[in-house]
Amino acid sequence: MSNNNNHENDIQKNDVLENRSNKQSKTKRLLIVAILLSAFTGIVISYMRRRGIDSSALLYIGIPTFIALAFAFTSTSKSKSIMGSTLKAITFIILISGPLLQEGYICMIMAAPILYIIGALAAWPFDHYRKKKQNGSKLNMIILPALLVFMSMEGVIDETSFNRFNTVEHEQIINSSIADIRKRIGSSRPLDAPNSLFAKIFPRPDTINANGIDIGDTMWIDVSYFKWIYWNEKRGKVQYKVTENEVNYLKFSPTMDSSYFKSYMTWKDTVVILKPVSKNKTKVTWRISFQRDIDPAWYAQPLQRYAVAAAAEVLVESLQ
Repeated sequence: MSNNNNHENDIQKNDVLENRSNKQSKTKRLLIVAILLSAFTGIVISYMRRRGIDSSALLYIGIPTFIALAFAFTSTSKSKSIMGSTLKAITFIILISGPLLQEGYICMIMAAPILYIIGALAAWPFDHYRKKKQNGSKLNMIILPALLVFMSMEGVIDETSFNRFNTVEHEQIINSSIADIRKRIGSSRPLDAPNSLFAKIFPRPDTINANGIDIGDTMWIDVSYFKWIYWNEKRGKVQYKVTENEVNYLKFSPTMDSSYFKSYMTWKDTVVILKPVSKNKTKVTWRISFQRDIDPAWYAQPLQRYAVAAAAEVLVESLQ
């Protein structure tokens, strides 16, 4: 009886060791594949940068789709989740993107949601097909990944790009006359950071410097951000010159941008409209136009419009 118990215990121990060995082996294989995919991704991104398409949807949709397809067509374990492997590989690539590609946390925060969403969407049909194989169709399995591949072409050429021009504005009643507000617009002043968490994460305007509002006068906004959240501060500025000047209307045209914004957008004209409400009250409209330089539009455009609208609010608030 004792010998039988010992034999059963030995079998259980062997099973535990075998399972542990299999898990370690799977983890090592996943790590190797993730490293190879990371190296491949780095090469692809370097090539895309040389071609000037590193801000296209090919990066943010094409690469996570490719990762999912790579696991789908190379996985030998039917019990292994393609989605799980894909998301783990994407996480690994995001974590090493800083030292490998010299990207800051802003880029990683911006990229992470869409990379995870696209990776999950591309991998899901393969996991679903495995579970429902008796009722599934291989054609249905590749429809969604094929659609994502098609979507990844956005921004690669002009014919596959959507309208990039945007205009946002902020209106607010200021308790000052038009004359006083015009003086403030033409003077240097500090800017308060937006209150929202989203706005605090990204590059923020610190101060606005101006030498008047006559035609040809310049105005520049100092912008700063921390590449690694709390350290490695980067600074730049966005410069404008006055191109139109009327009592109730001012127009500023951009002349230079050395800020982090230039990687993802191009500033266009900014217009300030002053409408008297009463003797000492003025409705100020600060209208900012810009060009979106990153794809896909459905993901990047709402984020950029929100951030620029927050900046317009800060600029109007500075006139109080």
